Amino acid sequence: MLAVDAFSSDAIPIHLLTNEAFELYFRHLQPDGVLAVHISNRYLDLVPVCLRAAQHLGSSATVVRNAQDEIANASHWVLITSNSDLLHRRQFVGADMQPATAQPAFQGWTDQYSSVWSVLSLDKQRSR
Repeated sequence: MLAVDAFSSDAIPIHLLTNEAFELYFRHLQPDGVLAVHISNRYLDLVPVCLRAAQHLGSSATVVRNAQDEIANASHWVLITSNSDLLHRRQFVGADMQPATAQPAFQGWTDQYSSVWSVLSLDKQRSR
């Protein structure tokens, strides 16, 4: 497992979410490993970015949400893996999980192209 956690501020490091970055992460994982990307953010919906990178690698992407409680703040993660059995383990029973989604026209990010505008979440802004 490899965890990437650098996206909760208002200025995210885009270069860590490109297809090329995900290729590098997966070079350091076992074939059945998992990349856990922490995507909690006040203004940006990074699920589509993670999904397109997962698809680029031939892997699946699943969103896992953890509700806020008296100990921890709410958090959102995307788990990217080609290990289809992983998310059926007992540790995930009852977890708030769903497959990652993206608009068909969203093309994902590369070292040559990225657009924060494409993942700006107006719903998150209105709820503040």
